[in-house]
Amino acid sequence: MKTFGRGMLYSIIVVVILLAISFVIGKTITLPWFVFIPLVVLVWGIAFYQSNNEDHSSR
Repeated sequence: MKTFGRGMLYSIIVVVILLAISFVIGKTITLPWFVFIPLVVLVWGIAFYQSNNEDHSSR
């Protein structure tokens, strides 16, 4: 459950950053699939990695 929570939090943070960039430049940001999918995998991979490290360090 920690990984899911972190993954969702990091995904929301990425969306907010993209929204802020879009607001600043005044245009719509469109991400092609070959950029979006690796971005999602990267965000969830970081969340999984941090959850794994937290589990191993608490032992």
